[in-house]
Amino acid sequence: MRVPPRSSLLVAIGFIVGAACSFVGFTNAATAPAQPIPSNRPYSVSIDEIRQNFAHAETFSGSYSRTVTMSDGSTHIITLRPEVVDGKEILELTDQSSNGKIIHTLIGPNGTTTNGTLMINVVDATPPKPDAEAKKAGR
Repeated sequence: MRVPPRSSLLVAIGFIVGAACSFVGFTNAATAPAQPIPSNRPYSVSIDEIRQNFAHAETFSGSYSRTVTMSDGSTHIITLRPEVVDGKEILELTDQSSNGKIIHTLIGPNGTTTNGTLMINVVDATPPKPDAEAKKAGR
C-alpha cells in the first residue's frame, strides 16, 4: 500500500513541531530565577517575660541569638534570622526551650509573637530616608 505524499509531509511536520516543543521546554526549565539574598538591614528586638525584661530594643544586623532564663528556671534559646519569602524580607524566629521543644515562627519586620509568658517584639531599625521624613512633616 502506497502512502500519499501529503500524509507523509504532515507526519514529518508534526514530528518536527513536537521535537521543537520538547526542546523549548528544556531550555525554559534550565533558567531558574536566582534566590534573593536578605539585606543586612538593622532590626531592634525586645524580649520580655511577664515578670522580667531580657532585652530592650537591642539593635542587630544579620542574625541574632540570645539565651534567656525564665522565672520558672527554664531556658530558651531565641534565634532571629532574616529570610526573603515571596520577595519580602521577614525574620525566622526559632525558640528552643530547655525541655527540647523547638518552635519556628515567621515575623514581619515590625512584628510581635508570644510563646506562653515569653514575648518577642521586632522593629525595623532602618533610619527613614530624608525624603520620607519630609513628606511626613508636610514639607
